[in-house]
Amino acid sequence: MSAARAPSAAVSVDAARHILLGALGRMPAEEVPLSDALGRVLAVDVVAATDLPGSDNSAMDGYAVLASDLAEARPSSPAILAQGLEARAGRPSVEHRPGTATIIATGAPMPRGADAVVPVEQTSRVRAGIAFDGAPLPGAHLRHRGEDVRAGTTILGAGRRLRSYDVGVCAAAGMARPWVGCRPRVALLSSGDELVPPGAVPEPHQVTDSNSAMLTAAVLEAGGLPVPIGVVGDDRAAISRVLERARDGADIIVSSAGVSMGAHDHIRECVAELGAVDQWKVAMRPGRPLVIGSVGATPFLGLPGNPVSSAVTFLLFARAAILALQGATTLLPSLMPVVLAEGLEKPSELETYVRVRLEWTEDRLVARSSGGQGSAMMHSLGAADALAILPAGVAVFAAGRAVQAMLLP
Repeated sequence: MSAARAPSAAVSVDAARHILLGALGRMPAEEVPLSDALGRVLAVDVVAATDLPGSDNSAMDGYAVLASDLAEARPSSPAILAQGLEARAGRPSVEHRPGTATIIATGAPMPRGADAVVPVEQTSRVRAGIAFDGAPLPGAHLRHRGEDVRAGTTILGAGRRLRSYDVGVCAAAGMARPWVGCRPRVALLSSGDELVPPGAVPEPHQVTDSNSAMLTAAVLEAGGLPVPIGVVGDDRAAISRVLERARDGADIIVSSAGVSMGAHDHIRECVAELGAVDQWKVAMRPGRPLVIGSVGATPFLGLPGNPVSSAVTFLLFARAAILALQGATTLLPSLMPVVLAEGLEKPSELETYVRVRLEWTEDRLVARSSGGQGSAMMHSLGAADALAILPAGVAVFAAGRAVQAMLLP
């Protein structure tokens, strides 16, 4: 599709994301050790290999007993049992002798013949043995075999992104090497004659390139493999050469800047010449100019150059694409209902994302602006917990109005 024929009417955020995701394939799967599984996306279900727990065991340190031996125990008339054998965690089950109290540790297999556990703090030692001042019910303080999970049960589904807790679940289920989606290679480039690297002292006409570092970190957070292309100047031929080089070593290309209508914004035209531009504008703020297309057969996403616009559009589009390539079923951060601490106004036609801090006030989660909302104001992004979403179709939002807020990862 040529640049002249590329869609120029702004579409909704959801529609633009649908266009982007519809052009993506799926990465192949690979086995990884649990030490490398954090943040990866399951390609196949995790199924419990055994019952969890694998045997009846004690939930407390104390004494394993036969409940009927203590049926008459009362505070005023304790029952006394002779100390018996010891059941230890990591050892085979022992045989319980009726009329005795088997010492048992948390997690130890229940002795054969015992049916309850009395916590040690509810007992006392006397000359004749162990005194019990209450009658336990059968099954007290027992963990029964399979009460957590039965063998053959799916406990984590394909498409889930693994948290640290999930890695523990994999281990408990006997899955030492889960199958996960391969990490997509994400080519990253920034454009602009004005950009200088972090650490360099910019001249008055120059700007520090914060987008490259930010987007590299964002790709890693999303589970991708950054492929840094670097900074290219506002030169159409140079941009085309860089894009051609990027497409051969990446599963998706993400650029920042050069996507608007300025005389030196060449990204859209270069993408159209090398592949296709499927969408250009999104009815949102920040981030209205956004190029969705392809360079050859490689998906392409062109983000705006202003840092906050770049960050927000990465979150809503690029991050979702990177997760989708890995097979994730949840592509966006969690939403929370909040109420606005202050009144806000915006253009009615634009879905607007406001940087906010969240705080509990009178049993309500309140969203308060984290600072200036200009698309180049990075401080308020760093100070934010979430993005309050002001939907299209409304221009004025009064203080106290309920909206959704997207938690920042």
